[in-house]
Amino acid sequence: MDAVVQEKQVIPILKNRNFLLLFIGSLFSAPGYYVYLIGAEWLMLSLNDNRFYFGMLFFAASIPRLLLLTMGGIVADRYNKRTVLFISDLSRALLIVILLVLLYLDAVSAWHLIGLAALFGIADAFSYPVINSLTPMVLEENQLQRGNSFIQMTMQISPIFGPALGGTLIAVLGFKGVFTVACVMLLAASVTVIFIRLKPEETPIVSSPWEDLKEGYRYARRNRLILSIVSMGFFINFFFTGPYTIGIPIIVKDIFQGSSISLAIVQTAMGVGALIGAIFLASKKLKKPGITMLTSLALLGCIYTSIGMSSYLYLTTVLVAMMAFLLQLINIPITTVLQETTEKRMLGRMMSLLMTVSTGLIPVSYIATSLLIAMGLSILTIIMVSGLVILFIALYNLKNKPLRTLGTS
Repeated sequence: MDAVVQEKQVIPILKNRNFLLLFIGSLFSAPGYYVYLIGAEWLMLSLNDNRFYFGMLFFAASIPRLLLLTMGGIVADRYNKRTVLFISDLSRALLIVILLVLLYLDAVSAWHLIGLAALFGIADAFSYPVINSLTPMVLEENQLQRGNSFIQMTMQISPIFGPALGGTLIAVLGFKGVFTVACVMLLAASVTVIFIRLKPEETPIVSSPWEDLKEGYRYARRNRLILSIVSMGFFINFFFTGPYTIGIPIIVKDIFQGSSISLAIVQTAMGVGALIGAIFLASKKLKKPGITMLTSLALLGCIYTSIGMSSYLYLTTVLVAMMAFLLQLINIPITTVLQETTEKRMLGRMMSLLMTVSTGLIPVSYIATSLLIAMGLSILTIIMVSGLVILFIALYNLKNKPLRTLGTS
């Protein structure tokens, strides 16, 4: 009897060795990526005055990520998730080494940055499904919201620590310094992850990748919640990701006449708001996640529209922080509920499918935003219109029962 009781004892999250290693690895990996990203963004803005190339930097990363996310989910379900994450972090560190060599040779061009962004997108396609499917493998079901919040904290420390460190390193040590630090951080993440120990799979792999893919789509088609989430996310990401990702650096440099430090301040605010949101969800269990998510989405649309009307750097910084807080109230409940309701053997495929479909229009968003800017349309106008569309999507989905009742029994 005592043995049975012991088997049912749950290890606290912060005493769970595997979760701590995943948590520490994320503390290195996510900020390291953001240190690289702010360096790549500012380097592209410095190399070429044509902002179309800046938009292509994100477009190039999103295309291979989109095309390979489904394969990344299959790989996550078929092979050791720890190994996949290790290879992904290590490969990104090696890509930064290539960029450093180009910098030392004084041979780097805009096309080099675009090519490296595409290779980063490939690595991302295999790491993203693993991170969200690895957490349920090391935690109990009733620990998932808290565990996801802790992992999200590391993701949100990234836009705080990463841009702050990256912007400072650009100003003090130049681009070589910022990329060297990013490389070291990603190497440290890969070393940490390799010590995670997972139980062997209960059943051997007997199906082909194609059969796994078909099984995943059949599973998703039977799940109304997944269909509702991905259809909503499909359009939201089109109107949010492209205008925001491309727009904020351009607003800081061209409209506010700011420096790399100014960009770091705005992106740090994004991290602060998201971190507060993650801490809030780590300490509070949402009673009605669906209502919270849709209300937060409506407020997000309003604030996003306000950013398009802002004329001051610090007002924009506050609005970005508020928006980041709301994004956590949207993303974490969705991830948690899907992890709780999805069979563990399907987690990798469902997470990759969610990301593939919900981000399907992101490459189009990047190229559309870049073309609209190239045609002379103000980025502020683009953001204002996008915010109004997001508000409409939120209000329309209030009558969507699977989303409205998300997380309720």
